[in-house]
Parts: sequence; C-alpha cells; structure tokens
Amino acid sequence: MEHTHKPIIHNSINQMVSDPNIVRLTFLTTFFHSMIVILLIILNLNKLFVQNLQAGSDLGKISQFIVQQINSHHLVTIFIVLTIILFLLYSIIYPIWQAALIHYLHHKKWLRHSLRSSLKYFYPMFEFGFFSSLFSVVTYFWIAFKVFFLNHSTNWLLFLIFVVWFFIMTYVNRLKVYTRYFIVIDNLPLYESLKNSFVLASSSLKSTSQYMRMQGRLLANFSINLLLLVGIPLLVVHLAIVFNGISFWYVRLFVYIVVFILAFAGAYMSSFIRAFFAYYWYEVFMKLKASPKE
Repeated sequence: MEHTHKPIIHNSINQMVSDPNIVRLTFLTTFFHSMIVILLIILNLNKLFVQNLQAGSDLGKISQFIVQQINSHHLVTIFIVLTIILFLLYSIIYPIWQAALIHYLHHKKWLRHSLRSSLKYFYPMFEFGFFSSLFSVVTYFWIAFKVFFLNHSTNWLLFLIFVVWFFIMTYVNRLKVYTRYFIVIDNLPLYESLKNSFVLASSSLKSTSQYMRMQGRLLANFSINLLLLVGIPLLVVHLAIVFNGISFWYVRLFVYIVVFILAFAGAYMSSFIRAFFAYYWYEVFMKLKASPKE
C-alpha cells in the first residue's frame, strides 16, 4: 500500500507548487486561524504562566510582560473585542474559503468563479465546521490540558469519559473525512454528505486508515519544520524578557515585530500545509469514489 501514496503525494506537491491560487485561498483563513490560536493560547496558558510566576520561574515573566502591556495601554477591551471580531470573521470566511478551495480543485475554473460558487455551500459547510469542532483533536487536547494539567483533576470518572471520548473522536474523524467533498462536489446537504462519507470510509476503511496514517506522518514532519522556524525567534523573545532587555524601547519594538512576523510566517507556512492536504484528500476522495470497494 505504501507505493500507492507516492503518486498522490507527488501530484499534491506539483499542484500546490504550480498553482499559487491554492495557497492564496488557504492563506487568509490560515492567518485568521493563527491569530485566533495565538489569542487562545494567551488566554488558556495565562493560568500556567501565573503559577510559574508565583513559583519564581522565568516562564511566568512572559505572562507578566503580556499582562503589563495590556494593562499599561488599556487594551483589555480592545483585546476582547479583537478576539470576538476575529472569531466571527473566521466563522464566516472559513466555510466559504474551504468550499471555494474544493470547488477550484475539482472544476479548475477561475478563482473568482469558485469564490462566487462557494457561497451556496456556506450553510452546510458552516454546519460541518460546528459538527467537526465537537470531535476536534485540538479541542480535545486543550480541554484535557486544562482539566488534568492546569486544574490538577484526579477524578477517575472524568478520566474514563476522556478515554471514551478519544476513541469516539478517532473513529468519527476517520469516517467523516470525505464529508466536505460530498458537500461541494456532489452538492449534498450535511446529513447526506456525512452519511455518504461514512459509507465510503467504511467500505474503504483499510485504505482510509492508511491514508490517514500517512497524513499523520507528513503532518508530523511539517510541524517539526514549522516549530524550528518559530522556536528560535520565540527563544530570543523569551531571553529578552528574562534578562530585562525588554525594558528598552527598541527591544520592545523588536519583540513586537518578531511576534507579527511569526504570526505572518506561521500562517504562510501553514497555508502551504493546508493546500497540500486539501489536494491530497481530494485525490484520495476521487480515487476511492471511483472504486470504493477494497
């Protein structure tokens, strides 16, 4: 089975490199996503940073600096409003751009045509986004992190619920992987698309599982490279805060610039990853739909 991945991976890379429109479609949503993730990380890790600050750890100084900057510039209200605006924009734009990307990959027409056509898929794609959030790996690990790491929960019943949730999440994510392609390519409502995706994935469960494992390995490689890209500048920012270099205005300006560049660069790199996997799963979908039986 390993050799069957190679043509799909090769085609996905060629399509992404040869057609910049795919990356353009993914960039805007990825940028919003990156900004929201940064804000959510600040909000969710604030408690951890405060705990480290109280314990005398240097890690807490990051939170201290962020809180001081927000308070000194009276940005609390702006911070909250910005988070809400970004979330609303992302909720509206993401389903449209996802539909436009699949439409563009399938019909190979003008980018503007795909964007206009994607509006009619907004509602089922929005519904699917909400449904997917219930089984999101990111959501699962964030909640588990907050419950067991930040709040130090030792409730065995709660632990059992998370174990069951993990297996349900894994199984559902495997079966729903083709849903958005049925929505856009076959113009089906959410329920019919979910049902068809479950049927297609079930009839090709071995192949789908192998493609998902390949995606996991590729995503791990991409993530390591992305972490290396982001990690070194973050270390510089951390050292600037720890050694009080942040008290100088030019160091603070440097930190602000680095954070913005990280958000932009992270979104740009992530847009390539999203574009790659959009075409990857499109190729898998068309291949299995043509011959779903194993």
